[in-house]
Amino acid sequence: MENIPKAIESEIAQAIKNPVSDWVKSSLEKATLLKILPHEETLAELLINEAFSIHQTKNIDLGMVLAAGFDLLVAAEYYKSVSNAGWYYCPIGVPALFFPFTNVCPRCVLIGNFHFEVANKPESGQIGQFTSRLLAVFLHHPFKKIGRQLKIYRGTEPVDMIIYDSQNNVVLLAEVKAAPLTTLALVSESESLKEIFEGNLVAIDEHRASTIPLLSNAELFLSLPIVQDAMPTSQLVSLGIRGNQADSTWAYSRIVEVITNNNTFFEDYVNFWFVAFESYKTRNSNKTSFFWLTNTCGQPSPIPLGWKPRGGKNSGYESVSDGKTSVGMDRTDDIKKGIYQVLKIGAESKPNISQYKVKTALISNIHAVKHYSEYLTSLEDVVWTLDKTGQVKKAKDLPPEAEIYNLFDGIIAFTESHFRDEWIAGIFQF
Repeated sequence: MENIPKAIESEIAQAIKNPVSDWVKSSLEKATLLKILPHEETLAELLINEAFSIHQTKNIDLGMVLAAGFDLLVAAEYYKSVSNAGWYYCPIGVPALFFPFTNVCPRCVLIGNFHFEVANKPESGQIGQFTSRLLAVFLHHPFKKIGRQLKIYRGTEPVDMIIYDSQNNVVLLAEVKAAPLTTLALVSESESLKEIFEGNLVAIDEHRASTIPLLSNAELFLSLPIVQDAMPTSQLVSLGIRGNQADSTWAYSRIVEVITNNNTFFEDYVNFWFVAFESYKTRNSNKTSFFWLTNTCGQPSPIPLGWKPRGGKNSGYESVSDGKTSVGMDRTDDIKKGIYQVLKIGAESKPNISQYKVKTALISNIHAVKHYSEYLTSLEDVVWTLDKTGQVKKAKDLPPEAEIYNLFDGIIAFTESHFRDEWIAGIFQF
């Protein structure tokens, strides 16, 4: 048994007839079975059940609803970083403090007013680390619902995710690029803030960076954009009192409570997400106010009065959300790296493997909405083989037994997928 990959030794012991290639063996030995934490399990399962319910009752595309639900799972992880600092006071209408995830006041932008506020999203490197893992957590439940006995493993460079089908002896080696479309801002109610001006106490009438000294005692809300009377606005959805700041899982349980107790929340959220996605997808032709709450939305044009210029040697102005915070796999650097990683994985794993049927794929929550045609369309149906002679010019020059491999057995996302493999098409039924 010493030649069998440790991560799946008990599963494949009966299936192995020949030694596996060193590269695949090494990749599988380094893999670890996905461990889903209880708070992740509860929220992910609830979101997926809600997605299937809306799909069935409203006849809405399942993959799109799953993509929206995944953003809420990621949001719960983002909210772990909420702190006393990073809040902004908005005096417009009912005074409130906002904890935004794009560089703009999330309330004022809904009526077309741009006030620069530094976003609280994690660094791009951190986003990739935990969204990749959370996508594996999220995929676990649709697999269960379609009755497929699949195990998900977390790989090591260059393999992000391994999906193993013991019944069919299939191993899927995947590169993962995942990031949310949008993250709802957090809100805390506030008194009208005042300051001393020329000896008098006057109300502050401008947006201003602020803090919440007693965050554990604050009631926090989600700022959910909606359309009311044909006008964009937002409604506050209570997450309750923040409580113990050492509890990093608080947002998971509170979002579960909201979905469970508020019959319209998830559907309202999906409606917002769909409008935001369509606005992001169509770029300049359909920039609703919701667009400015999406990642990678760029700069407002024309530049609003008072908008923040870039600092240092950089010229121009700050963006609401720049290209480093990609949506799904829709960042050019991610796409280019993803193409290479899948080719590398395939070239190392597919030739001369007889124990498993090896598949390779690029997986995300959202497809390359803006850049698919530019970077992936010409490659999605590429096939390859090995030619050590360097003399092959046409397929007929290959030996009769030469195997042909797909570059991508699948380019997979909740929102849109391209399949060249029946097994992959069967398990990713979005």
